[in-house]
Amino acid sequence: NKNSGVKFLTNTIYYRTILLKQGYILMPCFNFTNLTIKAKVVIISGNLYKRNKKGGKIMEKFCNMETFLNNLNYSDKMTDEIINLLTFTSKSKVDRNKINVESKIEKNAKDNYLFNYNQKKYPFSILSDKNLQKCDIKILKDNEKRRQIEFLRTLKLACSMDLINPRVAIGNSVLGNLYLIILYQEKGIDKVIDYSSNLIMNKDDYYELFKFQELNIVSKAELYKIHYLIEKIGNQKNLYEYLLFTNEILKDLSKYEKLNLIMKYQPNGINMNNASLLGNHCDFLYFIEKDYDNLAFKKIREELANFTLNPKQETDYIKYDRSINQYSLNAKDFGYFTFNLLSDQYENEELKKQLLSDTRYEECHKNSVLTALSLREEDRKSAHIVGGKIKANDVDYFFHSWVEVDDINTVIDFNRNLIMNKYRYYKLFGAVAINRTSIDDMIDIIKTVVFDTKLDIHPMTLNYFGKELMNDLKKNEKILKK
Repeated sequence: NKNSGVKFLTNTIYYRTILLKQGYILMPCFNFTNLTIKAKVVIISGNLYKRNKKGGKIMEKFCNMETFLNNLNYSDKMTDEIINLLTFTSKSKVDRNKINVESKIEKNAKDNYLFNYNQKKYPFSILSDKNLQKCDIKILKDNEKRRQIEFLRTLKLACSMDLINPRVAIGNSVLGNLYLIILYQEKGIDKVIDYSSNLIMNKDDYYELFKFQELNIVSKAELYKIHYLIEKIGNQKNLYEYLLFTNEILKDLSKYEKLNLIMKYQPNGINMNNASLLGNHCDFLYFIEKDYDNLAFKKIREELANFTLNPKQETDYIKYDRSINQYSLNAKDFGYFTFNLLSDQYENEELKKQLLSDTRYEECHKNSVLTALSLREEDRKSAHIVGGKIKANDVDYFFHSWVEVDDINTVIDFNRNLIMNKYRYYKLFGAVAINRTSIDDMIDIIKTVVFDTKLDIHPMTLNYFGKELMNDLKKNEKILKK
């Protein structure tokens, strides 16, 4: 319909007829046909199959995404006032204090500003003023670097920042096509983080000011699943398609057993939309190499990790002190401390082999429970399994479990093959305890939650929410038995 205002980037009927005449079988991409009308643009995606002489199928990609990217021109242009606003958000904090009247920007409160435009005041703040990684603050102050990396950084911050109901919106605006922003809530108000513009603003104001038209909104759980697909398939080129057609792609691919982590419900009944927000399912999403740069005591942590894999190697900081039968580490920026290797405490050769290999890094939550259960009787009484988190860089954490023996103020970390002083452990790894469970309580939790109910519960869930799960199941014991 020419009067609908919809811009078709390819004549779909024409191409479908021609392709069928040439012997192609028009098959939908991922077993579905994408014919989506959003923001007055039709995007088509599919696969073409043509039988070869031997009867087999040849597949060719059929998608007008490239045409979409090359030909879509947003009709609204940026005004001089909006260009001035974007110039202002690129300035350093010192230069921003030199506000002139012509910029139509005024200071509102601490680290907040007002943009006067079309007889309306738009409150905003600067993203780089917030508690971000040093690498992000550096990138945000450099326009050229920011433009090169804005896409992936938006996805990373949506997954790693401490936000309420974070989502990513992809759309078109005066700022560009297929433009990414982060949506979240703060004190009941919908807000926008625009990494590309180094800007934080109320959602309604942002959509009005920049004429933002949503093409799709992707939840944090869906961002995890997209990341999982990229890891499995090994191709980031499809990111735009994943973000535009999220529901259709995930729904169809979830049918394949090898990709079952993108299913909403696992065979054990776990809802992946909830599970993907915590722990193994959300650590290091969309991280880049720079995300590991600004880590306190990074060199010591790396040397300790290498040494605990191969204790026979020579190191700069680590020595064996025969007088106390312990290893010692002495570094200027951290100080002196002693430690033991967990692998030296076991006689079982299989356990020793695991502790001295990369395989120890898997399943820390299960390993912490097994380690606690293997303690001597005198240590078990004051021991706790700790579900906590460890610093990944100057801002981000990842979830991790370890064992603490309170009477001797010691941490036992299976995944690091370490036994060391609790204070030193917390300082070195930036550890934060979230939940502590005694061995007796954990035995009761496993019996009630796993064995009695036959539920397939991940060890991480037990370490962080075991008591809550056990109490709920005991309250509803009659219903469950029924």
